[in-house]
Amino acid sequence: MTHSFNCIATGIGSLPITDPDKAAALSLQYLPEAPIWPQLPQRDFREQMDSQYSESLPGIRLDAVKKRFFFDTSKDLTTEFEKFFEQYLDKNYSFFKISAEYAAAFPSFIKLLKQGLPSKMRFIKGHITGPLTAGISFKDETGKDIVHNEMLFDAVVKGLAMKAAWQIQELKQFGKPVIIFIDEPAMESLGSAFSAVSSEVVAEKLNEIIDTIHELGGLAGIHCCGNADWPMIFNTRVDIVNFDAFGYMEKVMLYPDDIKKFLARGGALAWGVVPTGAFTGDETAELLLAKLYAGIKRLEAAGIARDVVLRQSLITPSCGMGSLTPDKAEAILKLLRDVSDRMQKLL
Repeated sequence: MTHSFNCIATGIGSLPITDPDKAAALSLQYLPEAPIWPQLPQRDFREQMDSQYSESLPGIRLDAVKKRFFFDTSKDLTTEFEKFFEQYLDKNYSFFKISAEYAAAFPSFIKLLKQGLPSKMRFIKGHITGPLTAGISFKDETGKDIVHNEMLFDAVVKGLAMKAAWQIQELKQFGKPVIIFIDEPAMESLGSAFSAVSSEVVAEKLNEIIDTIHELGGLAGIHCCGNADWPMIFNTRVDIVNFDAFGYMEKVMLYPDDIKKFLARGGALAWGVVPTGAFTGDETAELLLAKLYAGIKRLEAAGIARDVVLRQSLITPSCGMGSLTPDKAEAILKLLRDVSDRMQKLL
């Protein structure tokens, strides 16, 4: 099914706010067509993108002193694995919920939406960490990446899928299509000498999560804030591909045939054209629009009609904003709003 996104704006996930009510309000203010529940990593280390989805995983341990999580493989985890997979097979999504201690803005977001939906709201967006990023972020007690432990890595992937399913169950009450982004900042390492796994394995794990999202009626996106194996990503079963259009436009445009096939099957591009880490404050809507137009012209040259690209596009920041200052984050959101509004006037 092809969705007409028409260059609406949405966010990636994190904001540098510690007040969950304020963060949720900012999301609704600047992203009224597709608001997000904000991750708040500056509020608590449990809201870091790996920690946030660690609840309920078998063998996971919290080191409050070092503010980290790790898997303790030195103990017998049979009972924990049995409980985990029993809940997974029973599709007991509440078992996999993200509690307020790990996502303080989620209940704030729900509360505000219950008070009244933005008049322009067309979609609602959640997010999880991707399997590759989680697999190399989580370590065992010796410091080894969990991606090398087949059984635990499988549990991590299934746990992420269930976190996505739980979000869909919670967010669908508002009667709008639910988008879940799979955030994969580690994708840039794939295919390098330092890569822990192959593209084939990552594609398989991504599709496993995507299939779960689809089963619950959601739309699946993949977010990569660096370079990536773009042909592999476009050929997964994902609905939306989000890329850093500010810093990596040329890299993505090297694959017009894959993009053409992706759009032809109903896929959408989420152009991360508003910089985050590279944001200086000197960027203007005119500058960013020029970048977007250049990318669209590249796709037109490959035989993709402009109206198709505009209809099947969203506008986003290039990455999350959790490490920035609140003032800088709001400036980025204002610029994002401006760029999206101007792009929508082209339709």
